[in-house]
Amino acid sequence: MRVLMATDGSNEATAALRAAARLLADTEREVEVLHIVPEVPAGDEGIARRVAAQTRRILQRARQTLLEEGVDAQTRCRGGSAATVLLEEAGGYDVAVVGAKGRDARSDVGLGPVASRLVEHAAGCVLVGREPRGEKGFRILVPLDGSDGSQQALEALSSLIDLPSAEVTLLHVIETPWLRPGLEEELSGNTDPESNETDPEVQLSYQLKRDARRLVNEARASILPLHPGVTTSIREGSPANEILSEADQGEYDLVVMGASESADFKHSVLGSVSSKVAWNAPCSVLVVRVPQ
Repeated sequence: MRVLMATDGSNEATAALRAAARLLADTEREVEVLHIVPEVPAGDEGIARRVAAQTRRILQRARQTLLEEGVDAQTRCRGGSAATVLLEEAGGYDVAVVGAKGRDARSDVGLGPVASRLVEHAAGCVLVGREPRGEKGFRILVPLDGSDGSQQALEALSSLIDLPSAEVTLLHVIETPWLRPGLEEELSGNTDPESNETDPEVQLSYQLKRDARRLVNEARASILPLHPGVTTSIREGSPANEILSEADQGEYDLVVMGASESADFKHSVLGSVSSKVAWNAPCSVLVVRVPQ
């Protein structure tokens, strides 16, 4: 597994390095740390020396951080725009790691411009790393919607993540319809069971719940040979809100999400919310993008 870890020397980037070192599987892992510097005008030797000295300090700090986590990484730098360079480089690696925000972040929440562009446009897996909760053992949340994207997320989970150290929860969110099944009957006082059996909205609700159980159970069966400690959860509501709520309430360390680019609306729910989760999650988020 080839891993590219970006750093700008910020605390957020350092936290992302620690998170990636603990979360990603260490089998045959090749790690490279990249620092991107602005282009220095030709002939301005004073600025060039200062940039070179700062680059050495940033890369030395990053390498030391990873060594403390048991990871021996190579380091290098490139000149140019951070987002542009990382988008160009990310395609050559299995995972690109970035901090949620950079050194010039003006807000304590959300994503910085570089992380945001990677989540939206990188052709591969992007790990938005946030400070790990603990030293050992971690909890992983995997939202599923039955799309190619969520299937790819399951495959990434088994190939990229250190599963033996984790507790895994598979989550499916049933989108709440505008009109809750059975609401008209409750309001009118008509709660006849026979009428519910033929009510289209009630039947739709039953079908969605059956599909949800089948989805998470099949996914669980596919992971059990690799990791027996897998649980499932089904929630109802807005997918992004429910995923974020589960991630927060369950004190997860990582959310693994597929981001399908399919034009099929039914099978692109996670693709439409992955950036929202990456933006607002209280933990690290691995976004697995499946090209169209």
